[in-house]
Amino acid sequence: MSEAMQTLLFPLFFLSRSVKHSIRLNAFNMLAATFVLFSLLGQSFAFPNFLRDDVSVNDQDLLLSCPGAAGSPNIRRADKCTLINTVINPDERVWSVVSDPQLNCGGGTQPITVTVGGSKTSSVSYTASATFNLNIEGIDIGGGGFSTEESTQVTTSNSTTYIVSPGRQVVQTIGVMHHSEAGNVQVNYGKRVSDHYIWFTSTRVTKLVPTDDVVFDTHETACGTDPRDMNNHS
Repeated sequence: MSEAMQTLLFPLFFLSRSVKHSIRLNAFNMLAATFVLFSLLGQSFAFPNFLRDDVSVNDQDLLLSCPGAAGSPNIRRADKCTLINTVINPDERVWSVVSDPQLNCGGGTQPITVTVGGSKTSSVSYTASATFNLNIEGIDIGGGGFSTEESTQVTTSNSTTYIVSPGRQVVQTIGVMHHSEAGNVQVNYGKRVSDHYIWFTSTRVTKLVPTDDVVFDTHETACGTDPRDMNNHS
């Protein structure tokens, strides 16, 4: 190769090496940037889960995490809750007011005849024997000895005439007989919560399942008191 040709190609040789080096650096920088990006995204999404799952679990959080309950800010939602270690209790009649109050409280001296009536739909319900204030309305707990299907409801209605004396007031009440059982709750999670997929409550939960054994009655009290208070016997 002539000296002139070498002089011409020498800069091209170094240019080619420089371009290759630049490409390698750009590829390396892209890989490094991608790694950093995924690391940040991983921390953004994984760190809250770590906070939610590595917690001190208590019965209140466990029950609130059950399907249908309000949810706990401390742990994830449970996949399933099951009543275990159940004990069958005696049947229990649950009373409630189903009508508006009918009053003879205007200062008159004569009795009046009124019509009182209403309807009631009773569904499966749960109560927790806990010292903390826990509202588990709507909670869905399977298992136990009685049906827990959401369709387990009893709807009844009735009306009757009643003579209300002066200074008195009356409401209609309904008493629905319920099967009753109590047990602890097994709580299942799809991912670990503090290293466990399954937790058990020490708190006992009572489940009431309505039947078609229904009794209607009237509850009469003195004017000026709460007519809907079932413990009011004035």
